[in-house]
Amino acid sequence: MKNINFRKLATLSIFCLFFALFLLIIVFVRYQDMWDHACFARQMLSGVRPTAGNFLFYWLVNVFSFFSTKIIPSKISLCFLLAIATTYRYYWSQKKIFEIVNYGRITEYNYWKPALLSISLIFAFAIPIPSLLVNKSFYIGNFVPNIWHNSTTIFLFPFALFLFDLSYKQLNTFNTRRNIWIALLIFLNIFIKPSYFFVYVCTFPIFLLIKYHFKKEFWLSIIPSIIGLLLLFIEYWTIYQTTNANIQDSSSIVFHLFYSYKLTSNLWQLPFALFFSLLFPLCYSLFNINNLKNNLLFWFTFFSFLISILIYFFIGESGPRATHGNFYWQVVICTWLCYFWALIALIKDIKEKSLTLKNKILLSIYMLHVAIGLIYFVKLFVVGNYY
Repeated sequence: MKNINFRKLATLSIFCLFFALFLLIIVFVRYQDMWDHACFARQMLSGVRPTAGNFLFYWLVNVFSFFSTKIIPSKISLCFLLAIATTYRYYWSQKKIFEIVNYGRITEYNYWKPALLSISLIFAFAIPIPSLLVNKSFYIGNFVPNIWHNSTTIFLFPFALFLFDLSYKQLNTFNTRRNIWIALLIFLNIFIKPSYFFVYVCTFPIFLLIKYHFKKEFWLSIIPSIIGLLLLFIEYWTIYQTTNANIQDSSSIVFHLFYSYKLTSNLWQLPFALFFSLLFPLCYSLFNINNLKNNLLFWFTFFSFLISILIYFFIGESGPRATHGNFYWQVVICTWLCYFWALIALIKDIKEKSLTLKNKILLSIYMLHVAIGLIYFVKLFVVGNYY
């Protein structure tokens, strides 16, 4: 009982920490999306903006603000929801790390190492080379595993991770009840923000086909994805037809190679940005390449990331939304998954083989990503924007 109470108190403390951090961001960082998203929620409540597209987060903001049309309650509600989502991401990764390390019963004595590693995953960031030299930016032009400015992506994170996790389990062993949960998570992903579903619907069916071929398990497992595509079409229609007509937005989807990336960065930066953004998972993969051939989690994570950047490279928006980068957000989630996979693999290696020179190098690279992330977080307040 004492250990259970300790864990609840620790999780509550983590929630309070994140709630305070998001409040500080929304108050002191001038350029971020939280103000706009809180405003969208109030506009939906008052009828100025139609309830269409990815409406779910905005209406949850209204629910937890007790349907207030005032600015402060909606901002507090938004920060509350972001703190819940980030705390769950912390809890999810902490639980996974604990399972990998296999400490046994969780106590207050062995709780903090997995907890600190989980918190570090929320601060890890790309190494900003060459963007810092060219654009004087930590963020623009890179492929980051964490963001602090876009509230819908932050709120989407735990739902995308849960969908990824259940799908990975479905690839290992088919379960009908799990299929129902996957369908529910697809619904939530699409109507919070469809970014991760773009990746999921391209990746998961391929792995299902490899695993189950055209057996019954394949056809049953593919049903939630088909339903998701229908829901995605409905969302597309409401965003680019209904919403555009109501708020004089003439945006549309365009297919153009590197369209979005070239709006903010030079193409010559791209290979360097990819290398330094993913330095830790890339180095882990290269150092352990002989052990990855039959690692399903690695391949599922790798192809998810690959699809995420291909979507970003090939698809963009025209009109007023052209600079919004709405086809970038799935990259953040899939990059984080790369970091998460590499970290739990490294932890397992250290547990089994001790802290060898190779593992010391990998751990040092990871800690560099975390240090950059902490510097970036401080920079948010010093500079006043997320760039």
